[in-house]
Amino acid sequence: MEKWMSIKCEICGNSSWELLNEGQMISVCSGREVLKNSPLVKGLCTHCGFVYTLRSPLDEDLDHYYRQVYSSKLKSEVYDYKNYSHGKTFAETLNTFVFSHSFPQKGRMLDIGCGKGFFKEAFYSRYPEWHMEGVDPSVTSIEMARKKVPTATFYTKNFIGSDYQAGSYDLVCIHAVLNRVPSRMFISEVERLLKDDGLFSAEIVIFPQAPFELFFADHTCMYFHEHILALTEEFHLDLVSEDTKGSKWRFLFRKISHDKISRRVELDRQRENIKDAVKQIVANWQRVFAKIRTCIAEGKKVAFYGQGTTLMIILSNTDFPQKLIYGIYDDNPCKVGEQVLETTVQQSSAAMQAADAIVLCAGPEGIPAMLKTLNNYQGLVIHL
Repeated sequence: MEKWMSIKCEICGNSSWELLNEGQMISVCSGREVLKNSPLVKGLCTHCGFVYTLRSPLDEDLDHYYRQVYSSKLKSEVYDYKNYSHGKTFAETLNTFVFSHSFPQKGRMLDIGCGKGFFKEAFYSRYPEWHMEGVDPSVTSIEMARKKVPTATFYTKNFIGSDYQAGSYDLVCIHAVLNRVPSRMFISEVERLLKDDGLFSAEIVIFPQAPFELFFADHTCMYFHEHILALTEEFHLDLVSEDTKGSKWRFLFRKISHDKISRRVELDRQRENIKDAVKQIVANWQRVFAKIRTCIAEGKKVAFYGQGTTLMIILSNTDFPQKLIYGIYDDNPCKVGEQVLETTVQQSSAAMQAADAIVLCAGPEGIPAMLKTLNNYQGLVIHL
């Protein structure tokens, strides 16, 4: 028996997995690095539909990736990605959601995986009397965060819950991290660290809105909405509000002292639908790859709209020849001018409509905005 078949599901504790892509696909990282000829095994929990990375090419050096390799993608203190659903950067979207709620003038906050400090900078500008702590393994991230909020306390290391005092925080934040770590352990530590009635702010990539996670070597946990609510309920974290737009969803929870059971019941009701949706995501990727391979066989000039992980997944898994790349385009000015396979990323424009086909490299909620930009394009449009 393969060793990963004894791994327990982070949500339901089951250890029966249906393999989704063993040995069939080239994986990438969220920092857009391509990992060729390395095993990536994603498993579908046969009980609750949770998707988990059972084996990754980063298993032996994940710490090195986040400390050194991923840091190389931190191009500047202001570099960020665009949330198409909100028309803002992801940092701006998160800040808008959190600050739609009020906080006391004084308190104590721990930001786990604080990154470059976008959120802490925004929080400090509104609540300067708070004591703020941030922890992140990336040296580069912490250096940038310290410049933004020099009065905060930062730790350059992995998060270990026992390093922090139980029941001592009014607010614990985990933004864009819970997909990368053993979520059960992290959520249990959130409950331990929070004061009674303390708040937990989370930002989590949602699998059906981010189907590229199927190929991510550094994303361990792939959630549906029901999984998040069932897990947080188990650790007495009551949902205050949520923003369910885009590939990353934002949540605010409050630590409570009594049990609630409604959300796990919802997961039980939806688990068959969730499993069907996961299998559809796998099928959609195969359909896209097949269409692109047909374009290659016919020698079509193809434009790629969207410079991100979806682009790297498509190029690497179809062995797309550079000579057939008509152009790579993006709406995010931070990405314009970057190089991909010796091709310079350009601002999206009418120029791409001269291609024989255009591939939209985005998640489901980004596709409508891209289609609107294409307007009356008459060629072949390929997307998930």
